[in-house]
Amino acid sequence: MKISINRQSNVSIRQQIYLEIAQRIRSNLIEPDFKLPSVRELAKELDISLVTAHEVYKMLDHSNLTESIRGKGTFVRCTKNNTPDNSHPSTTFDWQLSVPDYLPRASFWSQNTVRLSPNILDLASACVHHSLIPMHLIQTSIRQTLDNSPNTLGQYSNFQGDPDFILALIDYLKLLSINFQPHQLLVTNGTQQGIDLFARTFLGPGDTIGVETPCFSGAIDAFRLAHVNLHPIPVDSNGIRVDILEDLAPYTRFKAIYTVPTGQNPTGAVMSLSRRQDLLNFARQHNVLILEDEPHRELEMNRRKSSILPPPIKMLDTDGRVIYLKGFSKFLFPGMRLGLLAADGSLYNRLLAAKSIADLGSPLWLQKSLISFFRNPQLIPSIRKMNTVLDTRRKKVLQTLDRLLDPRIIRPQQSAGLHLWLSLPIGTHTDFLIPEAHRRGVHFLPGSIFYPGEPETNHLRICWTNLTDEDLPKALEILCGLLNDAVNN
Repeated sequence: MKISINRQSNVSIRQQIYLEIAQRIRSNLIEPDFKLPSVRELAKELDISLVTAHEVYKMLDHSNLTESIRGKGTFVRCTKNNTPDNSHPSTTFDWQLSVPDYLPRASFWSQNTVRLSPNILDLASACVHHSLIPMHLIQTSIRQTLDNSPNTLGQYSNFQGDPDFILALIDYLKLLSINFQPHQLLVTNGTQQGIDLFARTFLGPGDTIGVETPCFSGAIDAFRLAHVNLHPIPVDSNGIRVDILEDLAPYTRFKAIYTVPTGQNPTGAVMSLSRRQDLLNFARQHNVLILEDEPHRELEMNRRKSSILPPPIKMLDTDGRVIYLKGFSKFLFPGMRLGLLAADGSLYNRLLAAKSIADLGSPLWLQKSLISFFRNPQLIPSIRKMNTVLDTRRKKVLQTLDRLLDPRIIRPQQSAGLHLWLSLPIGTHTDFLIPEAHRRGVHFLPGSIFYPGEPETNHLRICWTNLTDEDLPKALEILCGLLNDAVNN
């Protein structure tokens, strides 16, 4: 277990070590009953005092993550959140515990490797049900590629992506009022790879990135893996709080800021145009990079009638300070991990170099097979039709929650994207509700995984788009009953 310490950070060394160990326990990277190094061993390994090492273990014990037994040592507790998987006997591999690793946390993995039985209704996965995907357009596009370009199965792609596919993406994005040139685009294996490429290229020990909080857990995992300092920045209904960034600027040297301005994950907030301009001005003034993640723009096509959806921050960027990520997995083809990254100048060149090292280029055949899909004139009408169904479903979901949920449970009045962020009274621990939720037949994501530091535990995120119209009401009724019982008890 390798722990990185930034001795110039405003966060105390004790708190840094505690968070590193706590997040590994919560992510199941440190298994129940694992014996942590002794206080003396920890102090020697990290070059800290015995007092600091002892205080770290006291904090872990106080959080019910470990149990210190006099004369025996400190052991990881078996909590509701890290119940061991007994399907694979581990005694043969006990020697592996002596192999140190550099994984600080993997919350996205730990929550999405839950082996749900078929009878459990999934309110966690952020994607649309396969019946809503424009399958006929995808099938037609793939058949054409198999018939006309079977040779692509025996070829590698360019590192930046297939030129014809990139041109098709450019034409598609113009329909969304997003304008790019081929030299700006890089094809990625989903948005997550774009986050990873940014982190491994521009972030490292000692750097600080501001992340809107709560924040997409996959991004937190990627930034933690780069051993960067994550500084949580609150969000409100207009997105990330730029005023707080301004307050922190004299004391904190930010290298980058990560934001999902359209349908923020998990709160669903949409950053206003003025807030986007303020964030860009802040970045220019303080020489900060902005990593903009936008997977949900198409899902707002039908809803923004009284006000036009603000443009991506990248479209306001005049000096190449914004790196833009666009994903398609949420609503077009969750089973095909393709996305794009847009950047300028030497930032682009360095990200392209990182891409070449990471995977030598995304699959060529998959790109070729989607060219006619993105050029199909029926695609945008198909998305609008899907959105009509989703709009109706969203209204029914909100009506159901208003009718069945205890009024002490708070949900946003306005939200975009695929998520709903629910807040229970302080003191409720949604991680501990997961086993009972599975017993009753539903699954959701606990809010704790969306925090880069010490988590708030009284929130949860649900996705209302990946179940059928028949199963969704059942899932919501079960969920409301569970949450109401938790509040009353």
